[in-house]
Amino acid sequence: MLLQPKIIQLIPPKISLESIDQHIVATRPMREGSFNISIQTTSEKCSPKTIINCYGHGGSGFTTLFGSVQKAIDLFLAAKLDKKMPIRVIGAGCVGLTTAIELHRLGYNVSGITAKSLYDIPSWKTGGYFAFVSLKTSVLEQQNLNEIGLNTFLTYKSIEKGEHPYQPKNAVEYLPVYCSQETTSGVEDLETRGFIPPRENVTLHFNGGATHHGFVKFMTYFINTTVVMQSLTAEVLRRKIPITIQAIASFGEVKEECIFCCAGLGARELQNDQKMIPVRGHLLTLNSLAGTDHMKYMIYTKVSEGDVDEYLYLFPKDRSISTDNANETVCAGVVGGTFIPNVDDLPADELAALDEREFAKLLARAQQFFYN
Repeated sequence: MLLQPKIIQLIPPKISLESIDQHIVATRPMREGSFNISIQTTSEKCSPKTIINCYGHGGSGFTTLFGSVQKAIDLFLAAKLDKKMPIRVIGAGCVGLTTAIELHRLGYNVSGITAKSLYDIPSWKTGGYFAFVSLKTSVLEQQNLNEIGLNTFLTYKSIEKGEHPYQPKNAVEYLPVYCSQETTSGVEDLETRGFIPPRENVTLHFNGGATHHGFVKFMTYFINTTVVMQSLTAEVLRRKIPITIQAIASFGEVKEECIFCCAGLGARELQNDQKMIPVRGHLLTLNSLAGTDHMKYMIYTKVSEGDVDEYLYLFPKDRSISTDNANETVCAGVVGGTFIPNVDDLPADELAALDEREFAKLLARAQQFFYN
C-alpha cells in the first residue's frame, strides 16, 4: 500500500511591493568544469611567486567553504615553504577571509588581505542555502566536490554545537527545505551517504494561499551568511590582519612572494582564466510586513513561467549588510533567484533594464507560488 504524501501546513510570507526592502544584484563567480584549487609558480625571473588558487565556486561558496580552504592550505603545507615568508591573500569574500584566519592560526605570516571592495561582493549578498547549486562541475570532479562539501557540512555541524573557534552557533540553523520533485535539491549526496535523513514526499499547503503537490522535504543547513561574514571580519581584525582596498590587475603588483588567490571573478583577469563565468543573480529582502512565520523553513524549487521553468527560493536570512549600510539592516527573509550567465558586460542601460525585468518577474512568481 502506497503511503499518501504528508500534508505540510505552512504560513507563507506576505509578499508585496510594501514588504520588500532591498533589490539586490550579485554576480556569482562560477568556473566551468571545476573550481580551481591548485598551486603554481610564476615564471618571472626577477621575482617568481608561489600562487595557491582557491576560486570559482559559483553559488556554492559557503557550501564548499571550509573544505575548499583546507584543501588549498594542504597544498601549501605540502610545498614546505618558509613559515616566516609573508603571505598575501587576494579577496575578502568568505574564502579569502577564512584562508587568512586559518593560515594565521597555523602560525604563518599573513601580511594582509587585498580586495577591490569590502562589502560589494557576493559573500555579503547570498541567500545561505547549504546545497550544491549554481555550479558547472564535470562528472570527473563530482567526487572531489562531494568530499569538500562533506567537510564543510561537518564544520557547520560543529558550529551548530557551539564547538567552532570563531563562528557563533547562530551562524547556522538546521532546517527543512521543500523542493519540487523536478528540482535537483543539491543535497542528494548527503542523503545518499546518510548525513541527512531520507527525503519525505509531501504536499505543501500554505495557509490562506496555494497548495502544491509533488514536493519533497530534505533537512539541511541554513547558513546565515551575514553572521558568518561578520564573524570572519571580526576575527581578521582581532588577529590584526590588515585589509587593503585595492584592485589588483596582476600578481606582479604584489610584493609578497606567496599569494593565495581567492579573488572570485577577479581571477578571470589575474589568471587569464577564460573558464570563469559571471552568473548574475537577483534577490529581494523582506521587511517586517512580510511576517515571521516563514522563518523556520526554506523553499528551493522551480516555477513555470509560460514555457520556461524559473527558480524560486525563500531563505530565512534575518540581516543584511551592503555598501550603503555597513551596520546591518534587519530583514525577514530573502526571496530569489535567478541564474543568468554572461550578461555583466552588457551596456549599463541594457543591464539596468534586465535587472528591472528580472525583479518584476521574481516578485510575480513568488506571489504565484505562495498564493495562487
